[in-house]
Amino acid sequence: MNLALGHNLPPYNIVARNYGAAHANKIHSDEGAAEHGFAGALVPGVAMYAYLTRPLVDALGADWLERGAMTAKFIHPVYDGNAVRAEASVSSVEPLSLDLRLLNYENQLCAVGKAAMPVGLPTIFVSAYPTKTLPGEAFRWPATIASVQAGDAFGSLEFTLDLAAQSEFLENMVDDSPLYRSGICHPAFWIAQANEMFMQNFALGMWIHTASETQHYSLARDGERLTMRGQVFETAERRGHEIVTANLAIFGEADRAIATIKHSAIIRLAK
Repeated sequence: MNLALGHNLPPYNIVARNYGAAHANKIHSDEGAAEHGFAGALVPGVAMYAYLTRPLVDALGADWLERGAMTAKFIHPVYDGNAVRAEASVSSVEPLSLDLRLLNYENQLCAVGKAAMPVGLPTIFVSAYPTKTLPGEAFRWPATIASVQAGDAFGSLEFTLDLAAQSEFLENMVDDSPLYRSGICHPAFWIAQANEMFMQNFALGMWIHTASETQHYSLARDGERLTMRGQVFETAERRGHEIVTANLAIFGEADRAIATIKHSAIIRLAK
């Protein structure tokens, strides 16, 4: 495939799916979203992230999934049943970098991002991602930035990767790429686990995932025991919204790095 400067990759057209309608986070329900002025239930950011990856995966394949990087910022809601289009264009050749866009049927920009194939992988310091037992439900941080500060460690997630059980996840991502039926995990699955970190560590009400920055380091192996761990990077208040950004990482066995994720979410919506 031609990856010259300015080249546009073939777009990927999707009918968005709100798979979170029954989720505890009621921002994915019509009633909950309406409380904050939205026209309907929000399609999860995990799905929007997944849509943005498809042109990259079609063009770059498993190589990008193994060592590529991506940022995504969600700037306009996507609703269930919306026709959306993921686009990518080459902004640099050496090293390869691409600009990403997600547009709805009215050509409104819903998400932006960048993707890259780094020449060398950034150094990862395992000590920056401490292991900590998950808190019980009664001991989760209150959903306010006053409850945490930079450097506070998240309780860690531990799980075994079971790719055979991911058919429903792939359906939810509206992604039929054959790569994910050949022993490779969808990159949006790591974003879903980052959301789970927030849900297991904060006593959340309605909340919104707003951005993710990912660097892949290696492919996870089916059946491998994985951990996600990390700490609070920063907190902020914008227009009355309280936002937490976390530095997270997925490790395989013997602390083999799979991916790092800088993950941001509004944990308390403005009233």
